[in-house]
Amino acid sequence: MSDTTRTDTDTDSADTTPADTTDVPRTDPTASFFMVVPPGWARLPAREDDRQELAAIVRDVIARALPDDLPRDRAEPLRQEMRKRLTATVVEAGDNGANAVYLAVQPVDGYTPPVSIIETEVEDESDQPPEQVIAQVLADALPTRHDEDDPGIREVDGGIAARTETVIRRVDPGAELPGLGDDLPVVDDRQVVYTIPVPHRPGRWVVMSFSAISAAKPNGTAGAGTNGNGNGTTGAGTTGATGTDPDPDTTDHLTDALVALFDAIMTTFRWTDVPGTEPTTLERRLAELGGAA
Repeated sequence: MSDTTRTDTDTDSADTTPADTTDVPRTDPTASFFMVVPPGWARLPAREDDRQELAAIVRDVIARALPDDLPRDRAEPLRQEMRKRLTATVVEAGDNGANAVYLAVQPVDGYTPPVSIIETEVEDESDQPPEQVIAQVLADALPTRHDEDDPGIREVDGGIAARTETVIRRVDPGAELPGLGDDLPVVDDRQVVYTIPVPHRPGRWVVMSFSAISAAKPNGTAGAGTNGNGNGTTGAGTTGATGTDPDPDTTDHLTDALVALFDAIMTTFRWTDVPGTEPTTLERRLAELGGAA
């Protein structure tokens, strides 16, 4: 990983004074952090207040994606379609409470992985200690967790966090788009979620949700997740087009690698502007890289 993204979700990222969270609305972000992402990824701000920044980043992403020698009569329709899709994706996430969406927007060796990360900040009004909230999060995930041997407890920047992994959705394009999606494979959405308490903001949590799309295993062997309707069913009766589906083992290995990539990204997660603490040498260096990115 050589590209660094600094994520400052304070209302004024230039002000290092700890924000006063008294009577702050639930949707007002207060946590600051940064993490390293792979080359070719972009962080797209999703909040309504960040629409100008989003538009500028989308323009830059599209400019990098389209070759310079592409004729204008071909480039302009592609540019408009890419802008429409990227913006719609991020705005929808923002409408659902996300602070930002991370996407792989440039291919590496000709391959763009079908993955995304959604960054959300939430507030817990229960006054429960973080350990108790994490225990409940992990208990709720037990029925559908991907790896029964993984307890789900992680350390993120020296603090406790919950990691849950499940196959949450099965999409059958043939069923959802009759006549249009008949030749498309059934796909699964494997999701890994880190739920992280903000150490200097009691009751605040940052949630990082990773999604990797892959061809579904046949005969309902994808796991006990939920389908796109969220009704708890697994979609066990649907399979992809016979004879043309990718090898399930190959798909599994690729998805496992993408999940491992996300776990590696999360090892670089660092809080910034924590009251009463001095940044380490590594944190200073990562902050410098992030500021220059």
